[in-house]
Order: sequence, then structure tokens, then C-alpha cells
Amino acid sequence: MPDSAIAAVTELAADSHSVITRSQAAAHLSNERIATAIRQGWLTEPYPGVICIAGSVPTFEHRLRAATVAINGHACASHRSAARLHGLDGWSDCEVVEVTTDRLHRWQFDTGVVSHHLTPLEPVDLTEIGGIAVTTLARTLADLGSVVNVDQLAQALTSARRSGCSLHWLRRTAERLDRPGQPGTSRLLRLLDAIPFEGRVPGSWFEELLARCLDDPRLPALVPQYEICTPVGEFVARVDFAIPHVKLAIEAHSRRHHFGPLAEARDADRDLRAAACGWEMLYVGWHAMKHPADVVSLIADVVAARSGAR
Repeated sequence: MPDSAIAAVTELAADSHSVITRSQAAAHLSNERIATAIRQGWLTEPYPGVICIAGSVPTFEHRLRAATVAINGHACASHRSAARLHGLDGWSDCEVVEVTTDRLHRWQFDTGVVSHHLTPLEPVDLTEIGGIAVTTLARTLADLGSVVNVDQLAQALTSARRSGCSLHWLRRTAERLDRPGQPGTSRLLRLLDAIPFEGRVPGSWFEELLARCLDDPRLPALVPQYEICTPVGEFVARVDFAIPHVKLAIEAHSRRHHFGPLAEARDADRDLRAAACGWEMLYVGWHAMKHPADVVSLIADVVAARSGAR
């Protein structure tokens, strides 16, 4: 087999997560040579018409692309897989290979592939990320609520809002797809209804969870994204939440933003400068969020102590 043909197929596959279609391979190799390459073991065909480079690492993207090209373009990544491709918070470690196909092109996928069979998706609901056909962000959120709980959907929605996603687009998509027995769209519409017409987008999902926990009558109103300054107006820190009259700051202590040598050193320096201005910093971690009533009680005690009520 000519080295140039092998190099061409390998190079083509390298740009597609080591997965190409048989028709793409046929642009460089005859069907006989493809069959020979499969027998010799340097190509594999996990599904009819799907050609992979043997020995390639079975990454999430590799497995997902193989599934989406298995039915001549009649499948796309969706639901949880689409949430990961779109980079939504909470889905970066998702390994679920989940695809949607139309009912006319059902397919028996390998174990581990979750498939949904729907009427053909409209072009407006499809896009491509990294060479993989995938539902759009709006369609992904409309579908996601059918396979995850409301809090996970809310986390994904918060992430989409932070990326600048149009709420009008999300609502229009959910309303178009909404129908009886479709929990995903109804859940998304309820979450959209709960968003104020104007309002600050939470800096993180953890920050939003903390705000929910602290919505308690025992505590004064919290000021989100509060800036602490020195008496002469020099900026010291921006904190997730603050109770300014008692100089108490509350931070959502996630590993993503507050762990590691650089982050810890930065936080320590910031906390010292805030302390010099009379502020106390409280960090609330994921473990504490499992017991929100206890967290609220403890913060209420701190507020009372700092206000001189005790």
C-alpha cells in the first residue's frame, strides 16, 4: 500500500479525533485496500462506514464522533454530551456518549452509548464543535432537563448566561419544542420565568447556591459582588457577598477558584488587606453547603457578634 495513501488517511483522521467515514477514506484508498488495512490491523471499523486509526486513544471525543458519523450524518451529539462540548459548568468530566438520531435511522450502538430517537432535527438546532455534529446551546438546554435534575439544569443555564447566551433565543427554542410529556422544555421554561428581567448573572453556580442558602430572614440583605475599599478609596477586594454594616464578607470557596499555591497566596494577601480595614472573610465550601441550615445559623451568630448584639 503506498506510503502516500497511508499518510493522507492518517492526516485526515488526525483532524477528526482519529475517526473518518469510509467515503472519506475512499478518496485515498480503494475499498479493497481499506479491507486489507482492516485485516492488517492499522484501520478498524467499529460501525459500518466508520473508519478509525487502530491504536488511537479512545477519548471522549473519539467515541462521540464515531457514534455521530455512524448513520451517514443522521446523528448528532446531544443532552449531556452536548453540554460537555459546549463547555457548560458541571459537565467537563462527563463521559456519557449521548446522541440523538431521527426515527427513520435507528441504530444499534455499542454498550455505553445512550441514544434518543426523535423526529429529524431542524437545521436551526444543529451546529458543529471540533468536527462533531452537536445540538445548539439552546437545543441542548431544552433537551438536558429530560435526563438530569432541575439543579443540574439550573447550573447549565447559569453557565450559558455567563457566556452571553440570549435568553430570548433560549425561550423561543424551548417554546417551539415544548409538548406534553416533554419535561426538559417545561423545566427550562420555569427556570427562565424565575430570572428577573434585569439582574446580575451569578459569577458561578456555587455562588448562586450560596445565595439560595442565605435567603433567610435571620440575616440582613446580602450585597453581591461587593467591592471593599480602604478609607481613602483604594480597591482591596471584590467578594461574592457582603453585609457591609458589620463588615462581613462571604465567599463561595470552590476548588476551581480558591485552591492551589497561587490562589491561596492571593487569598491570604487579600484577606490581610481586608482585615486591616476591619473586614472579616468567611469561606463557605461545598461540604458546608450540604447543611445549609447550619451554615445560615453560624453566619447569623457571626453577624450578631460583629454587630455587638451579644
